[in-house]
Amino acid sequence: RNALEHLPALPPGTYLSLNVTPFTVLDPQFADSLSAYPLGRLVLEITEHACVDDYEKIARALAPLRRKGARLAVDDAGAGYASFRHILKLKPDIIKLDRSLIQHIDTSDDHRTLATALVQFSRSVGSQVLAEGVETPEELAALRNLGIKLAQGYLLGRPQALH
Repeated sequence: RNALEHLPALPPGTYLSLNVTPFTVLDPQFADSLSAYPLGRLVLEITEHACVDDYEKIARALAPLRRKGARLAVDDAGAGYASFRHILKLKPDIIKLDRSLIQHIDTSDDHRTLATALVQFSRSVGSQVLAEGVETPEELAALRNLGIKLAQGYLLGRPQALH
């Protein structure tokens, strides 16, 4: 709720990402708490580290929000509990590759091969890939060469206060 209150302060054309757990998504008050905000400016990030007992319930709870413009991201892909089940079952708009896969992508054939496969997979299911934890120009260049156009990390900008 605190983050949502600051949404109007963000520049037009930007979006706000909210980390949400499956438990939060299933709470009936969750959708109501978003109703006063422009859903087209929100990305709901479900962490890969969270256990999901019933993907159909989660998808049903998210469906009306997604129809109204909210996007869904699977956070930390490749690093956590659910592996690729979240991606296969929830069909996110954005697949956020975990920092551990991005670190050394400029020097590791294995990291590049996995990232290439994930880019191809994401295209086939209509998702975008976002690289997390980009810290060096070399990593960014390697990601661009792989066709990854979205990135976040200290190289691109550090967290800042809104003031």
